[in-house]
Amino acid sequence: MKYPTNVARLVGNTPLIEIPYGGAPRLLVKLEYMNPGGSVKDRMAKYIIEKALAAGRLKSGDTIVDNTSGNTGVGTAMIAAAYGLKTIFATPEKTSQEKVDLIKALGGQIIRTPTEASWDDPRSCYQVARRLAAEQGYFHLNQYHSQDNIAAHYGSTGPEIWEQTGGTVTHFIGGIGTGGTVSGVARFLKEKNPAIRIIAVDPLGSMFAEYIRTGRTTPANTYFVEGIGSDMVTQALDRTVIDDVITVTDEDSFATARMITRKYGIMAGGSSGTVAWAALELAREIPSNSVMVCIFADSAIRYLTKCYSDDWMRNHGFKIEEVIKA
Repeated sequence: MKYPTNVARLVGNTPLIEIPYGGAPRLLVKLEYMNPGGSVKDRMAKYIIEKALAAGRLKSGDTIVDNTSGNTGVGTAMIAAAYGLKTIFATPEKTSQEKVDLIKALGGQIIRTPTEASWDDPRSCYQVARRLAAEQGYFHLNQYHSQDNIAAHYGSTGPEIWEQTGGTVTHFIGGIGTGGTVSGVARFLKEKNPAIRIIAVDPLGSMFAEYIRTGRTTPANTYFVEGIGSDMVTQALDRTVIDDVITVTDEDSFATARMITRKYGIMAGGSSGTVAWAALELAREIPSNSVMVCIFADSAIRYLTKCYSDDWMRNHGFKIEEVIKA
């Protein structure tokens, strides 16, 4: 038998699972935490790194740098390790310790930055990564603005969803952090069927929702959910392929994630709760024969000290659901 000799070969082809929530539209969830690095960001990291290696823009021993809320750091550090590359990541202080520890375990270096620093603040993770790339000559993954971010999902995630649903998908729902996942999937699916509705999901406090709806930018506020939302316009977001956007609070995100994990055994990360809440709301409005596909970007395992900690939830003013006793 032949076996893969590089972990990058295992990225993609993640499963769909149906959530039997009791409603009429089918709710299918793509479990991106089944990627080897545990998140949807493995796809982008693999695509960008392998393309750069093939073009000679990266070679063994080189250093990759980027800003990350954690998952891009984990996926990039994993793929980089497989190809003999080094990594440095700037990440906000709100990033969970689980993700920081995973990046370090994979050989990545971490620079913590203030969560409240806006994108144009020299202290922000975005500006720190840009500065390191410019000053040290490191390869800048540039997930916020790289068109390869979109291409990674146009070439993998979108086709997988189309094939796995037999072309029956009617609604695609995904959180937006850089915008690359939703934009790439949307471009592919709309080429197959322009009637497919693309729903972006944004945390309350992010500026994406207003930008998608009107093209205007507004000041962002701090929010706790990780991996989605932004205080800046990203070039990896193609708002022209998005049909609607739903804004979700931290409390609804975390309560829904915890419910999904406890009720169905699907280990939903915080942003997966955001997407699930939006999908359940959408299910009330759309035709009963609709087929919704959601992206669950990562796993509950990455937030055991955050939204899955009762103490953390209470300390940040969030309600704790009652536990049903046998």
